[in-house]
Amino acid sequence: MALAACVSGCATLPRSGPTGGRVVDAAAAGQFDLVEVRSMAEVPEGEKIPAFTELAEVAPQSAERLRPGDSISISIYEIGVRLFGSGTRPDGSGFDPSARAERIGPIEIDSGGIISLPYIGTILAQGLTARQLEREIESKLRGKSEFPQVVVQRSGAQGSAAFVTGDVAQPGRVPLSSASERLLDAIALAGGARGDTGNLMLRILRDGRSSEGPFDRVRYDNIGGLRLEPGDRIELFRVPRSYSVLGMANRANRFDLPLRSFSLAEALAQAGGPNDSLADPAAVFVFRYRPAPDGGDPVPVVYHINMLEPASYLLAQRFALAHDDVIYIGGAEANQPTKILQLIGQIFAPIVTARAVTQ
Repeated sequence: MALAACVSGCATLPRSGPTGGRVVDAAAAGQFDLVEVRSMAEVPEGEKIPAFTELAEVAPQSAERLRPGDSISISIYEIGVRLFGSGTRPDGSGFDPSARAERIGPIEIDSGGIISLPYIGTILAQGLTARQLEREIESKLRGKSEFPQVVVQRSGAQGSAAFVTGDVAQPGRVPLSSASERLLDAIALAGGARGDTGNLMLRILRDGRSSEGPFDRVRYDNIGGLRLEPGDRIELFRVPRSYSVLGMANRANRFDLPLRSFSLAEALAQAGGPNDSLADPAAVFVFRYRPAPDGGDPVPVVYHINMLEPASYLLAQRFALAHDDVIYIGGAEANQPTKILQLIGQIFAPIVTARAVTQ
């Protein structure tokens, strides 16, 4: 009697979700579109991940030019009668004809790009290299000092710097030098990216323009080799993306989805594949909302792929997952007798146990 009751109630046995047949029936009822993936023609296109756009390159000497905020030190060498320092010997014994240096600074270039020096007045230092500023100071000292020679050193390149923020070990200002630092160099100087880079985006802003894309695609032979310009701003930020695996998988769970192209085959492998004892490999579905052609509400669509067909494994390699995809693996119809036997065992196990105890 118990067996007959269980058989008659087969449809009410616990399930982890609909069988493959139920999904096909729901599509036939108009609940969503169903796409049978049997060839590359039915494989959907991957998501449009932002790609890096070109930014104007800068001249190699650009970082050498002085900018507001830079600190410079100036050494002025004079012989004979001097404007800076004494013209006598160090011991005070008489006139010293040898060249001696007088150091001025550090001096910070103000917001207008100007510095001010004794006997000279103001000089526009912004946009000049250290060598050009030396010649400019020497020309203004001629007629006032005897054979002046000037050496300018940039002691602090606060104005000639890029800024790195976001998911790096040491965010902040990265000084630029005549070595012509590249984009990846600046990130390395900031301690490198933190954590997993699978969902990490990189954005660089320059002169009101920006370029962004997945960080794991950055190389020295593409935008990673971009020569940095003072004032460039580099940001590393995360874009959380995920997909879910439900049904009769060995590991039903939510998984992170990297920004790079990630295939259905990889996702199934990540979940341990269909369960040998419970799953129906012919009932693998991908539930997704795709944009409406007219820009309206997203359209629900389900892709069906039969993993019992050898060719399906090749198609699964070309099937790119999208954010919020749900992979569902249906249960095998043959599981129901097993569940019936398990249910019978649960019913009669207490009786068997009680008889064993009483005997």
